[in-house]
Amino acid sequence: MCNGCGYDVDWWKVAKAASVERKRRTASSRKLAKLGDTFLVVTEGVVTEPVYFELLLSDLQLYAVHVVVMPGRASDPRHVIETAADEVKDHARRRRKGELAFNEPQRFDHVWAVIDTDVAVRNGIWNEVKQLAVARKVKLAHSTPCFEYWLLLHLQDTTRGDLVDGDAAKRAVNDALGRDYSTNERVVREAMPLFMPLWTEAVQHAKRVREQHAAAATPDPANPSTEVDRLVCALNDSAPEHARKSI
Repeated sequence: MCNGCGYDVDWWKVAKAASVERKRRTASSRKLAKLGDTFLVVTEGVVTEPVYFELLLSDLQLYAVHVVVMPGRASDPRHVIETAADEVKDHARRRRKGELAFNEPQRFDHVWAVIDTDVAVRNGIWNEVKQLAVARKVKLAHSTPCFEYWLLLHLQDTTRGDLVDGDAAKRAVNDALGRDYSTNERVVREAMPLFMPLWTEAVQHAKRVREQHAAAATPDPANPSTEVDRLVCALNDSAPEHARKSI
């Protein structure tokens, strides 16, 4: 304080602190999860998606006590959603009976289903899938036409219009990767580590694609598009600070 001046010479420190606090609150409001939150992630695929998330959780230093990844009962989005809902119910039942293992969370803060939309759209059940997810309180990390489009966004920022189905998306990943890619477990385990250093770029690409479709008022589900980045961002938000990425 300047004696006799009537004002604080350190006013700028107060203003700076207020600005930092506003930025902190804004960043916090954008977070999809909190440090240490627990997740149940149920996937439609039994190889590609589980292997991908296995590596992502390792990169973020998230372990089974925080995140459980499991395939659904069948390759149908509705069955994946029902698997997630049933697992939540069974988990709650085992908690009430004191049957949870020491490394199991007491509850799941977030429940996600990782699904493809190509078959659901082709069979005219996409609206049914979305309604079921809302009814079962399961968030959808869906990709159109399939999960491989999310993988492709690790390698390219693209809204190419020829990804008419899962086979086309797999061929696109194969070409962009410059090596053999398929859903064979051996091939997946060899190829998937190549995507891991690029997942933050995939998040940015997915956001831009979503903005482009929103601007064009593309009908849902936009082809191509993905919501897997939302799940990945939530996992990143829940990770230890030293392992968390800036995205």
